[in-house]
Amino acid sequence: MKDAGRADWDDEVPISDHDRLDVVSGAGCWIVDGEQRRLFDAGSGHSCVNLGYANEALIEAAARSYRRLAYCSPEHRCRPVLDLSARLSQLLGGGYRLRYAATGGGANELAIEIARRFWLHHGRPGKRLILALDRGYHGSTGSASFASGPGVLQSPLVDRSPEVQHVAAARNPADGTARSLAALQDGLEARIAVAGPDRIAAVLVEPVAFAGGVIVPPAGFLEMLAGLCRRHAILLIVDEVITGFGRSGRWFAFQHAEGVRPDIVTMGKGITSAYFPLSAAAVSEPIHETFRTPGNAMSKVITMAGHPVGCDVALEVIAIMERDGLVERVARNAERHLSKLAALRDVPALRDVRGLGHMWGLEFTGPGDGAAAARAIAERCFAAGVLVLHADNVIRINPPLVATEGEIAFLVETLSAAVRAEAGVRRGAART
Repeated sequence: MKDAGRADWDDEVPISDHDRLDVVSGAGCWIVDGEQRRLFDAGSGHSCVNLGYANEALIEAAARSYRRLAYCSPEHRCRPVLDLSARLSQLLGGGYRLRYAATGGGANELAIEIARRFWLHHGRPGKRLILALDRGYHGSTGSASFASGPGVLQSPLVDRSPEVQHVAAARNPADGTARSLAALQDGLEARIAVAGPDRIAAVLVEPVAFAGGVIVPPAGFLEMLAGLCRRHAILLIVDEVITGFGRSGRWFAFQHAEGVRPDIVTMGKGITSAYFPLSAAAVSEPIHETFRTPGNAMSKVITMAGHPVGCDVALEVIAIMERDGLVERVARNAERHLSKLAALRDVPALRDVRGLGHMWGLEFTGPGDGAAAARAIAERCFAAGVLVLHADNVIRINPPLVATEGEIAFLVETLSAAVRAEAGVRRGAART
C-alpha cells in the first residue's frame, strides 16, 4: 500500500515535484528539504513568514510570554491584547477597535458577521448581501470561502451562498482582459442597482488580489469604491490578510489610497510572521459604538482569539519592523530590484508583469500553454535554488520582508534567467 503507516490526510495532486517538499528546517529566507537542498523561499510560506525563519527575537518573545501567561479566556482582559490593540489602531491611523480570531479566513468571517449585525441593530435586517471581486481570496471556511472568487485556491465543489455575489475584478488572467477604473465602477454600480442597496451589507475587497493572480487595480480604485459605499450606505471591508504588515511598501496597502478609511480592516498572516496563529478585524469606532448599546453585544466566543502569546509575538513583529525600517526596505526593493522584472515583457509568451511592494506576478499566455510555461519556469527556478508560487498561468512571488538586497537581486536574476531560457526552448521547438 502506498505511504503505508502514514496518518496525515494527503489527497491533493501536486502540480510539480517541488509542490510537496519534505521541509526539515528554515533560517532567514531559506528552507532546507529532506534531500538537503537549500531553497530561497520566494513565497514567504503562504505569504506569511514576513520576518523569515528561526527569528530568535520572535522565539524569545513567545517563550517569555508563555512563561508569564500561557492562555487567557477571551472574556477577560490581559496586557498583550490591550497593548496590541492600541498599536494596531495607531498603525491604521487611529479610531479603530480590534476583535481577534485565529486565521485570516476567521477574521473575514468575523467581519462579515459584524457588518450584518450592524445593519440589523440599525433596523435594516434585509442588508445581508456581501459583494466581492471574482478574483479575490478571503479564506477557505464558511462565509469567507463563499466570498472567495469561484475556483481561486479552492475546489470547484466548494459550497456557494446566494448572500454573496461577485463582481468582475480589474483583470482576468485566464483570458488576459483588463478593466479600466470606469469599467470597474460601471460593473459595481450595475450590480448594486440589480441587487438593491437596501439588501447589501458590505463590499469585501483586497487592495491587491495576490492569490487571484497578483491583480493590482488601477489608480483610484479604492477611492472610487469608498465613495460608492458611502453613497449607497454600504460598509467597506478591506482584507489585508496578505497585503498588510509592510508587504505593499506601506503598513497596510489601503494606505496607498488617498483619504480612504475602511469601515473594517481584516488582517492575519504577517501579524505574527506565522510564529503564532492570530488574526484580527479592526472596526471603526462608529460601528463599535453600535455594539455597546445594551442588547447588541456580539456575545461570540472564539476560544483562541486574542491569545496572549500571539499578541506578544505580534508586538515584537511590529517592534522589529519599526527598528529595522522594513516597510521602507520593501518600497526600496520594489523600486530598485523587483521592478526590473518589467524588462521581461519583451518575452513573447509573457503577457504581463505587475506588482506592488514585495508582491509580483508574471502572467503567461493562455490557460493551457501558459500554465505549462509557468510550471516549467517554476521548475527551472527550483533547480536553481528558488521556490516560487505558481497556479494556472501565473507565477507569483512575495519574498520575506527581511530579504537583503542581494537576496532580492538573486531572486530577480534567477527568475529572469528561467523565463528567458524557457522562452528559448519553446522558440526552438516551434521551429522544428
